[in-house]
Amino acid sequence: MSPLSKMLPKAWSQITPYLAFNCCVFLLGAIIFGIDTGSFGGLQALPSFLNDFGVPDQNGVYEMPQLRRSLMNSLPWIGKILGCFSSDILIDRLGFKNTMHVAAGVQIVGVILEISANHWMQFTIGRDVAYFAVGLVENAVPSYNAETSPAATRGLLSGSIMFVTALGNLWGAGMSRAYATETSSKGWMIPTGMQFIPAVLILIFIPFTPESPRWLLAKGRFDDAKRSLDKIRHKYEVEDGSTTAELNAMNELVQESLATEEGGWLDIFRGNYLRRTWIAGTLFAIHQSNGNQFVQSYAATFYVQQGLGAMSFTYNMIGQSMGILGCLVGVILFDITGRRPLLIYGSVVCTFLLFLASGIGGSTSNPGQKITHTMISCFMIFPAFTRIAATNTAFLTGAEIGGVRLRKKIMAFGLCVDVAAAFLVTFVTPYLLPILGVNIGWIFGAVCAFTVVWGWFFFPELKNRSLEEVDELFRANLKAWQFNKYKTYGTAATLTAIQNGDRDAAQRATAEEKAVATQNEAI
Repeated sequence: MSPLSKMLPKAWSQITPYLAFNCCVFLLGAIIFGIDTGSFGGLQALPSFLNDFGVPDQNGVYEMPQLRRSLMNSLPWIGKILGCFSSDILIDRLGFKNTMHVAAGVQIVGVILEISANHWMQFTIGRDVAYFAVGLVENAVPSYNAETSPAATRGLLSGSIMFVTALGNLWGAGMSRAYATETSSKGWMIPTGMQFIPAVLILIFIPFTPESPRWLLAKGRFDDAKRSLDKIRHKYEVEDGSTTAELNAMNELVQESLATEEGGWLDIFRGNYLRRTWIAGTLFAIHQSNGNQFVQSYAATFYVQQGLGAMSFTYNMIGQSMGILGCLVGVILFDITGRRPLLIYGSVVCTFLLFLASGIGGSTSNPGQKITHTMISCFMIFPAFTRIAATNTAFLTGAEIGGVRLRKKIMAFGLCVDVAAAFLVTFVTPYLLPILGVNIGWIFGAVCAFTVVWGWFFFPELKNRSLEEVDELFRANLKAWQFNKYKTYGTAATLTAIQNGDRDAAQRATAEEKAVATQNEAI
């Protein structure tokens, strides 16, 4: 039996059908963002969209002015920033489930504003409102899946947000391809209106999911947390006391953290939390500036500028499909190879593809068919490796690196960095693309090369670690390459062992608890 076949069942055996259902319901939030980014990249090149929101040139052909294109791409990120900062407050006060209800409702309002728009500014305001919902779900979804997943499967379940987002990207790109020749308003209204579907499904299915046990423990609701954890774990784990031992260990660490740490916003810049915040923020900045956002927002426009006509939308769909494949490969490998190898070696491939495309495409002003096909192939394959490297890793790491107390705040900060970087890329690219053309790949390729070096020296491995164990790892002040081999101890180590399927650890923890209880009764 190969090492791969031995490792997969061990990790996936921790997943119950109900846990998988809950994760999938929350992941509907990722489809919201995926449809928007996947459709809007092509929407800007659709004749129907240009006819309604563009301006005619000297020949009467409608085009989108560069400034307007930049504003339509970048202004909605303001809504996402507000959503990111609001997410921690809403999750803390309302819980994960009610936060998703809020996000779905806001999304519906935003889409209504978009499809009823007769001016580009109203459409942009609608996207701004919708992106507030995106800011909420991008924190709530990976955080909830990280909190409910066993350590052995957190990479698969929490890291899958970008895989589902990529499915939404393909859905959106497919809608743009379907209406590539439509000139009436329905050509852009129907692809935009697709965002109603996941929002409505969230409102329908979220009531059937349990609240996060960790959130319930933080609110002092131990019995509710026990019922919630029992639902998402295997029946035999409930019967042999594993869930009781897991919850007791979790509760001890949560209460200890609440008693000893303030957990305010400024605390993410203090002590060892500053290192964690820096790592999360850097990852999200890389995610947006390594060429991923360029491909998402401007791939179709870039292909059109290369003279590929209606085939531009087909190539855009192929690129989205490659992104899905990359996401799938990445989330499967997270709990096998770990996070570090995917970030480092995935970025090596990204660097090669961008430098190759720019090198051959920028070497002549009149590239032949062979050069053009090679260049386009590089850009179509590229999304797969951006997802394997930085995109998947940023969202998973942001959801787990904050430990017990500051996990959601560090995730929110990382998402704000993500927004700022995306704003910069989407605003500047329309001005650079006509000037640089394919040579724009040199800029994004340099970021990918930087990621290789940064990842080796600064990015830690958190594979198979419980969320509570992360705190102990950072308190040890380890080098990035030492995290994988460091042995933890105490309650956090016991919790990790239980979540990784060690039933002996659960039985020992239960026996110790009973012995302490008996001793206390005797006293």
